[in-house]
Amino acid sequence: MSSRVSGPAGGAGTDTLFAVMNTSMDDAGRCLLSVAWNIRSSFSRDAPNSVVDRQERIRENLRDVCRSAGHGACDWAGRHGPGTEADYVPFLRLADLAYEIDTLLALVGRSLVPDHEREARRWAEIDVLVTRADVLAEGTAVFLREPVALTC
Repeated sequence: MSSRVSGPAGGAGTDTLFAVMNTSMDDAGRCLLSVAWNIRSSFSRDAPNSVVDRQERIRENLRDVCRSAGHGACDWAGRHGPGTEADYVPFLRLADLAYEIDTLLALVGRSLVPDHEREARRWAEIDVLVTRADVLAEGTAVFLREPVALTC
């Protein structure tokens, strides 16, 4: 599938043709599996054990959720076909959120100069995103009609 974009991005008066990716349930499942595979392991020499434990708990739950939803989405696609945008977009959003959470977790506890205010802001954002991921995980589980590992 491809789309055509006109305007400044392609230069004045020119059209740019680009491929649109992730347009099926199988694509969404593979994205989730890729995210699960690429979630970092928690390691920080400077962070207290409680921070590392919290990071690892979140990451492990994200891995479980992404693996479960990813395999479920691929299985669903094998039985039902590519699905509609309404079917697969929640799975892509879950993959995107998991990637974002993992990226933010990489920033927690790592700075040249300790800044507790910045750490608190990052944790607050992570907590909001984890809640959103939990809601999406529940929604994808309902869609697939099978339980997935809930709570990130």
